[in-house]
Amino acid sequence: MIGLSSLRAYFEAPPGSTPTERHNFHYAFRESALIGVINSGGVFLPVFLVRLGSSNLQVSLLTALPAFTGVLLAIPIGAFMQSRRNIVPWYSRGRVGSQAAFGAAALASLLLPSGLVVPGILLLWGIASVFSTITNVAFNVVMNATAGTRGRYELMSRRWSIMGFATAASLAGIGYVLGQLPFPLNFQIVFFAFSLTGLWAYRYGSKIVVPDHVAAVHAAGRRSLAKRVSEVVTLVRAHPAFLSFEARRVVYAMGTTLTLPLIPLYYVRVLHASNSWIGLIGTTQALTLLIGYAIWRQQSRGRGARFVLAASTFGAALHPVALSLTHDVATAALLAGVAAIFTSGVNLAIFDRLMTTVPEGYGVTFNSIDNTIVNVAGIAAPMLGALLADRIGLGGALVVASLVGLSGALLFAIDRSGSAAPESAAAAPAGGG
Repeated sequence: MIGLSSLRAYFEAPPGSTPTERHNFHYAFRESALIGVINSGGVFLPVFLVRLGSSNLQVSLLTALPAFTGVLLAIPIGAFMQSRRNIVPWYSRGRVGSQAAFGAAALASLLLPSGLVVPGILLLWGIASVFSTITNVAFNVVMNATAGTRGRYELMSRRWSIMGFATAASLAGIGYVLGQLPFPLNFQIVFFAFSLTGLWAYRYGSKIVVPDHVAAVHAAGRRSLAKRVSEVVTLVRAHPAFLSFEARRVVYAMGTTLTLPLIPLYYVRVLHASNSWIGLIGTTQALTLLIGYAIWRQQSRGRGARFVLAASTFGAALHPVALSLTHDVATAALLAGVAAIFTSGVNLAIFDRLMTTVPEGYGVTFNSIDNTIVNVAGIAAPMLGALLADRIGLGGALVVASLVGLSGALLFAIDRSGSAAPESAAAAPAGGG
């Protein structure tokens, strides 16, 4: 009974929250549980492509397509949403649209000739990336406003913990289901279920309440495109802390996105991991994320957000090179779990540090620029990863990914512009909603 009460309390706002904060925490946490289930698809979709016979380049394209769309559309989408009175409807519609891609991939594998299945899935993933770009641009702003007076670490550590637990539970079940049913029926059933779960998550995400962009709407007017671009450039140049953060982040993002196609390829082609093992690895990562969020939230309170950013990026960047040295699936699962502890710190610290550099009232605009910059790395790095895998092997490519990631971590460590204050100060809302 006590355990059930504690679990229920974890899904609600902390004591002393305002009515709006209680409303937002309620729906944000319930949405995150369902998104955690759907996030399992990110583990198994590249595996599905590999088992369909896709090449290294095609698996890399699965990672690069959303980034390519983000580069093309993040800033225009950001400009459009900056002029909307409220971005929550766009956030929730974008998310449900991107999650529909799993069901569409299942349909493609059912209806298309075998030679067109992989290209068809990649095409559908590219279309869905337009919706995911909308969500990515809006996400930080919606969550920053949702955090209210409770702070970003408080909201996001709990939200991502709930999501991680849901992912862990679903990965264990999905890995078992995939092992019991014939291919490709097993993946088709699971992917249809993901899309249906996305509709359920929409019910919660669409009810989050954030302040209107009244000032942004008033300022938008009917200016020419050239004038708007000029104003954005001037605005960004006036905030050197944002530019400094982005310069460091893009280096680190190169190392991170290098690994996205390499790790599933390494699991399948080098470790010969079964679907059940891949599900178990994902479960291990999701469960240790929960530990990580608790650790880093405590560290931020005592040692400051800058320490969390530097330490977690270093730890996470070591995972690819460690993976390249093992040929045992159980060891790979252990390494994935350890890496997830550091990854949780990266998630919290990057979100917090970014939002401290964003000027009040321009959250959508600056987040669209951030998405564009990071997506440039998301295009180049997976393609480079495929090239390196062909030339020096998957293990060698993973070593390169670690070296790039460690370079980005070093840049964060020597950055003195970030706040060294504890979380109670560093996580104060920075506007942008």
